[in-house]
Amino acid sequence: PLTVHVEAGIRVHQLNAALLAAGWALENTGAIAMQSVAGATQTGTHGTGSALSSMSSQIVELTMVLANGTRVTCSETLRPRLFGAARVGLGALGVLTSVKLRVLPKFKLHRVAMPYAYDQLMRDLPRLNARYERLQWYYTPYTNNATLLLRIPVPVDAPIVPCWPGDVEKAMAAGRNITCTDWSFKALCHEADDAVLYTEMEYFVDVAHAPALAREFRAYQDSVRNASQCALTVPKTGACSLFTGVRYGKADNVSWMSQFYQREIAVVSNIVLGTTSVAGPQAEFALFGKGLERIATKFGGRPHWGKMNWATAADLRPQYPKFDDFKAMREALDPHGIFVNNYLRRVLGLPS
Repeated sequence: PLTVHVEAGIRVHQLNAALLAAGWALENTGAIAMQSVAGATQTGTHGTGSALSSMSSQIVELTMVLANGTRVTCSETLRPRLFGAARVGLGALGVLTSVKLRVLPKFKLHRVAMPYAYDQLMRDLPRLNARYERLQWYYTPYTNNATLLLRIPVPVDAPIVPCWPGDVEKAMAAGRNITCTDWSFKALCHEADDAVLYTEMEYFVDVAHAPALAREFRAYQDSVRNASQCALTVPKTGACSLFTGVRYGKADNVSWMSQFYQREIAVVSNIVLGTTSVAGPQAEFALFGKGLERIATKFGGRPHWGKMNWATAADLRPQYPKFDDFKAMREALDPHGIFVNNYLRRVLGLPS
């Protein structure tokens, strides 16, 4: 494959710009591009696409510094077990210093944000998912308002109708399609950090469970409506609002701790938005987040490593076939726990 060798500390938005200048592009990214490549890949950051996996899956080789100061390089053919553990290493195995990423010739996407009635979208989703590879959707709880978001490949010489600046959420408010055509990363990523602060959880399940998970979580949202200070029944103060979205992804059969490991996935996002200066209330996030976590766990859910969750090793071990292998690799590489923190203690079941 075509690859680019980059320092792991480069920000994703910097890499996107440098690749475009050289005529190349990442095949997929998340919506936010302010993270470092190391941070994005070590936590399993992703975009959407039924034939596309997480950003970590684009790594074909990585180099890291271990706890003892040794620098080590691995790939699917060079130290393959270490590579399987380290592509989504949670920061637990060493300090990622550089990666070789698979890239494509630069390409353009046409992005469409389409307002949709939630009930109708649920009926149309099977047909839409069969037709569009890069599909996601989201809705506003306690309403019938949803948005279908598509990114459709177009010829590289297609005229640019800029995606930046722009806000796909305008589609729901305006009641009409909001479209643009631009270089791939501009159709995939936000131009900058979101202006509104928020707290987010994501849970990944086998795509076959996605309809049931979405139905049950929406029913749960309805059941706690009277306890919510952000629900529309409360006089609107502008202090917080709610968002739920769904994306899709292809299985990753290499990365042991990837949320995509050996599963075609759907991922449900639960977000409590605040204001430009204060994130959404933590009690509100707990109300909805713990509900999503409980329901998703019933379907074999895996949380996003880089976002809020309350999962423990007891929850996660059954969901990751290589969980114990990863723990053994971590112990061998970092026996004195130099890279261990409280989060890793909880999710991996490490001693205090």
